[in-house]
Parts: sequence; structure tokens; C-alpha cells
Amino acid sequence: MIKNFLSAIAIGCAFIACESGTDAPPEYKGGNNNNGNTSTVVPVDYTAGRIMNARLGRGINLGNSWESTGSDDGGWGNPIRDTDFGIIKAAGFNSVRIPVQWSQDADPVTHNVSPTRLAGVMEDIQLAINNGLAVVVNFHHYFQLNCYGGGYSSQGCKYDATKFEQEKAHFLAMWANLATALNVFPDSMLVLEILNEPSIPSAGRVDSLMNDAYNVIRAVAPGKTIMFESYHLAKFYELASLHLPPDGNIIFSGHYYEPYQYSHQGLGYACKGDLMKANSAKQDFDKYAIDAKKLYPDVNGVDHIPMNMGEFGVAGGPGTACPSDSSVSDAGKAEWAQKTVQAAWEHGISFHYWSFGPTTGFEAFDIYKETWYPGFPQALIF
Repeated sequence: MIKNFLSAIAIGCAFIACESGTDAPPEYKGGNNNNGNTSTVVPVDYTAGRIMNARLGRGINLGNSWESTGSDDGGWGNPIRDTDFGIIKAAGFNSVRIPVQWSQDADPVTHNVSPTRLAGVMEDIQLAINNGLAVVVNFHHYFQLNCYGGGYSSQGCKYDATKFEQEKAHFLAMWANLATALNVFPDSMLVLEILNEPSIPSAGRVDSLMNDAYNVIRAVAPGKTIMFESYHLAKFYELASLHLPPDGNIIFSGHYYEPYQYSHQGLGYACKGDLMKANSAKQDFDKYAIDAKKLYPDVNGVDHIPMNMGEFGVAGGPGTACPSDSSVSDAGKAEWAQKTVQAAWEHGISFHYWSFGPTTGFEAFDIYKETWYPGFPQALIF
């Protein structure tokens, strides 16, 4: 087997996928926000995208594994296990999202991703499909691209036009090679997600980056569903900042952790446990759906661009700075998750909970006891 089989261990806050945890969102304004997508609204037949989105349905992330830094045998010691797919399927999930740091060990000349990493991810995709699970695969933790684009200013990054364009060219060439390799899998079982949580502080640069990558992917994978994320670390309310192509086989994906004072306790936010519990998902997703229909209506006059909630969850407990007596309760985490998925589901939004195994307190499954944490998976499967 090509995958690494190091013993899975809980890992630190620095490795959580939800980079937005240190970037609390501004107040939601709705409609055409300040980024102002003023393009003429043209209805699109999103039938193909809706079918694939329905197939994704209820899903879960396999986080802190292939998006790791370090060597291809698992820099964070949290490999995806062959048995995970059967556990996930048996629980009632329809799909998995596999975050991957493809830029790690990629060849800067040929733009080929690491052959070992590619083979390992392809093995996991096949295992998922064998278990009847559809798969979303993305580009995750692309630090250089975001940094040269002006993101991660707290880590000393500044916009460098020359280096950004060089890194962007590398990104697009990697996607051309990667999409070609992954096109061996059935169109009905694999979604290609362009870039996780863009931190580049320019709506225009993110818009251009997403569309350029879309064109590269579509050229070599004409039948694959392609997933977009927005400016500002994949916020739903930034849909208006994108100018999406009139392609009926695309999905828009957003991440949802509101309020961060509850979901990210011990990860940059104070440890106040369930005292901070709140959930405005019903109102928020009602607004997101209104915006989607205004900006990207379906030709049927009823639907809009298919949407996915690619990450959501609540930390607390293992791996956080919160002591047990001031941590979020299991019951609180499950209640928040259930309200969130129900709000999304009302609008036909598929979802992928963050996450299955050890992910700094977000995990729904205890891999050491081989059992789901209290309240899961029931909170997500209803």
C-alpha cells in the first residue's frame, strides 16, 4: 500500500484546516456586497451540478491527513485508514472531502505533483468509491500562492505581483496535470475543488484565479463537476465577488463557523464553553439562498447555482487551549451542528462536516475508541 500507516495521533492548532479561525468575518450585508458583481444576470441550466450536489449530500472531511506538510508518508501522523470509508458509509454519509496539499514536493519545472502523494490520494479516492462514497478533492494549504497574493499578512506576507504570477502559473500547470490524472475516475463520483479558503485580500485576484483554474481544469476534464470558493476565506456571503462561468456543472462552496466565539474557543478565542453557544444558521442560509438566486438563477425559475457547505464545526476539548471545565460540551457541539445542517439542507445545500478524525477538537469520531463522539453522527444524519 502506498499510503503511510503511522499511528494516528491528535495534532496541534497550527494544523487545523479552518484558517478562517483567526479571521472573524465582518457583519453580513447581503445582496450585492461591496465587491459588487454587476454582471448581467443570465439564467443557467444547473441540472448537472444539482445532480452531483445531491449525490454529495451529507458528507464529512478527512482532514489533517493529505494536506499535511513534510514527507509524503504523513507529516502530521494522522493518515486516512482504509477502514474509515466503511465506517463513514455505514453511518449514513454520502460523500467525503479529501483536502490535499498538492504544492508539497511538487516539481517546479514539470509542474507535476508528488507521484507518491498522487498515488496515495488516488488509492483513497478508489477506496471511497468502492464503498459507495462520492469524493471532493481540493488544493489545500497553498501557502506560497496566498502569501505572494498578499494573504497571511500576520505571517509577514505582502503582495508581490511578479512572484504571485509565477506561483499562479505553477498552480494552473499543476491543475492541468492533476485534473488529467484524476479524470480516470467516473464523472459521477468525483468533484474537483479549485482552492481551499483563498486568503488573498483582493476579490479581483481571487476571481481571476478561480476562473483561470476553471478553464484549465475544464479543458482536460470536460465532464467533471468543478467547485468554486470565494474571496475572504470561502465565505458564503462573498458569492457576489465572483463572476462564475455559465457552466451548469459547477458548485459554489462556502465555509461556516459562525459565531467564531463559540466554534473556535481555545483557537484564538476565549474559553467560555456553552456560555457562548449561539446559532444564526437559519437566518444566514436564508440570506445566502436569496443572494444565490439573484446572482445565479437556474433556467427553471426555481433553483439557483448548487451550493455546498465544505467546512463547518465546533472545536473544544482535545488539542485546544481550553481546560475541560471551560470547554464546549459534546451536547453543545452536536446541537450547533444539527441546527446548521438543517438550515443548509432546507436550501438543497450539501455539506462536509469538519471533520472525521483528530482535528484539534473538531473531530466527530474517536479513532482510539473506534466510536463516534456523543451526539454524532445523529446530528448530521437526519
